[in-house]
Amino acid sequence: MLKAIVLLSCVAAALADCGKPAVDPVNTFIVGGDAAMPGSWPWQVGIRKNYLVGQGGYHMCGATLIDNQWIVSAAHCFYRWKRLSDYTITLGSHDRDEVDSTQVNAKLGGIFVHEDYNSMTLDNDIAMLKLETPIDFNDAISEACVATSDYPADTMCVVTGWGDQEAAIDNAELQQVYVPIIDTKVCNRPSWYNGEITDNMFCAGYSSGGMDSCQGDSGGPFVCKNSAGAWELTGVVSWGYGCADPLNPGVYTRVTQYNDWISGIKRNN
Repeated sequence: MLKAIVLLSCVAAALADCGKPAVDPVNTFIVGGDAAMPGSWPWQVGIRKNYLVGQGGYHMCGATLIDNQWIVSAAHCFYRWKRLSDYTITLGSHDRDEVDSTQVNAKLGGIFVHEDYNSMTLDNDIAMLKLETPIDFNDAISEACVATSDYPADTMCVVTGWGDQEAAIDNAELQQVYVPIIDTKVCNRPSWYNGEITDNMFCAGYSSGGMDSCQGDSGGPFVCKNSAGAWELTGVVSWGYGCADPLNPGVYTRVTQYNDWISGIKRNN
């Protein structure tokens, strides 16, 4: 009985640590965003597609570390390309174009695209990635919590990634942008997305545009801070018309719709 109590206490402590970076994010208001503080989003994962010939590769998508061996990303990043050796996973990285001192490169052990993913509508745009071997956590690498309940409209949350910034020169450092969740009824108005936002999605951003995720951010984290001060993975960067355009905010996969699916993939693989 004592062993059980100790074990439960250790599990509770581990869960309590998710979503709490060793480095606090800089609260500044990726298009329209700012460079993040190194180490402030330690669950940010980079997915690099390896060159067919020669060494190296290029940044393709983002993802979110949710425990020491599992990552959440977008189905549209992988549904056509599932050969594990095609990818290098970067953890603890800050500069997209350099190998940071905190960076760890990892191999994939499995790619699991949602079985009901629709490449036309981007419904069920979620995938789970399994690392070949578990990763050790440190100040630069740790997991986000996974949201189990939705946040209301107007909640300010954060998107991070190395995607297109629609600037003359993109900053290779990890970018962050704070955006509010938008009520789905608003986002489905005829002048917005005209009913294309399903129950498995939500929108976030501003009606006037200016701040948004973009190409290259796909699969990356949309996180909201809960009442305990921990950041929860609430959305996965999915799609949108243009980047930071008026009435076309970013669209994200609603993670709470997939809690059972995520648990099932982890349990059975």
